[in-house]
Amino acid sequence: MYTSQTKLNLIQATIDLIMKHGLEKLTINKVIKKAESSKGSFYYYFSNIDDLMKEAFLYSLNHSLVEFSYCNERSFQENINLFGHHLIQTSKKKSSEHAIMFLWISKCFQDENYKKQFQAMRKQIIEENTVSKELQKIFQVDIKWLYMFDIIIIGFLVHCILHDDEDVLLSIWQQIVNIMILNKV
Repeated sequence: MYTSQTKLNLIQATIDLIMKHGLEKLTINKVIKKAESSKGSFYYYFSNIDDLMKEAFLYSLNHSLVEFSYCNERSFQENINLFGHHLIQTSKKKSSEHAIMFLWISKCFQDENYKKQFQAMRKQIIEENTVSKELQKIFQVDIKWLYMFDIIIIGFLVHCILHDDEDVLLSIWQQIVNIMILNKV
């Protein structure tokens, strides 16, 4: 019987292989070998390698956010400031989650197929990730605001790589938050 653990093993094997060899050298055979799985298991969960890579991207996105949750006792602004701190911390870990996301995004500039797949995942990426769901549920943020927030996060993560000084990054984030708060709805 197939389990969700099998699916997770296939996704994690994909992430490991992409981190080691890049997107171009990824094959179904390499994934199932790394995951110690079978082709039957692979095709039970995924229709093809592109489907698996999309799942790996979405898993990486949500996994990079899983350690953060909003606190009802804190204000919207305090929660967003804490989220910025979380982004700084996760970027300093040089996590594979961020690397997978940026590899996929960069591939969209080179390959029309990746771009189309990425565009098809837009709602999942921006509106349905764990942080967005909490923002909508707890603070009733507007969907347009989530799209603006996503754009800011991507740019901020790049700056987390450029700056080593956490205080500078926190200061930048707080300035961004102040502007975002004014445009919350």
